Amino acid sequence: MLSTVYSIENVAGALVEIRIWSPVSVEEAAEWARDHERVVRTVRGEYVCFVDLTQATVFPQKAVDAYTAVMRDELRLRRTGVLLNDNAVHTLQVERMLRQTANPERRAFREAPELLAWLDPVLGPLERARVRMLLRGRGHDDGSVPRPQS
Repeated sequence: MLSTVYSIENVAGALVEIRIWSPVSVEEAAEWARDHERVVRTVRGEYVCFVDLTQATVFPQKAVDAYTAVMRDELRLRRTGVLLNDNAVHTLQVERMLRQTANPERRAFREAPELLAWLDPVLGPLERARVRMLLRGRGHDDGSVPRPQS
C-alpha cells in the first residue's frame, strides 16, 4: 500500500517492508496501522520487519501511540530491524518506542551493515536479496544513512 507518508508491503517470503517519511499525521498513523494488519495477514507464520525511517523526523505523540500499539500486538513477529537517520531526537524517540514494546527482537540501527547483521540470520536467501536491493535503491550501499529531506 502507498500513502503520502508511508509504504508497507510484502514482496519476498516473510519479509514485511515498511517505510515511513515525514510529516506524519495522526490520521496517517491510524491508516498505517490498518494497512500493516492487512499486509501481515498475507504472511504465513512468523514474519520479519525491515523498517526504513531514514526520511522521517520526530513523530507527533498521538502517532507514536498508534505505532506503539501496533508493535505491542505483533504476536507472530520474529524480528524487526529499524534503519534510522542521524536525527538524534528522532533516534531517541524511536528507541523509546522500541523499549515500550518490551520485545528484545526489535532493534534500531544507524548503519545498514549493522542492520543486515541483525536481520540476516532470520532471513531466507530471497529476503536477504530483497533487503539489499531496497538498501541499494535508497543509497545505502556503503552503510551511510542519508539525512531527511527538508
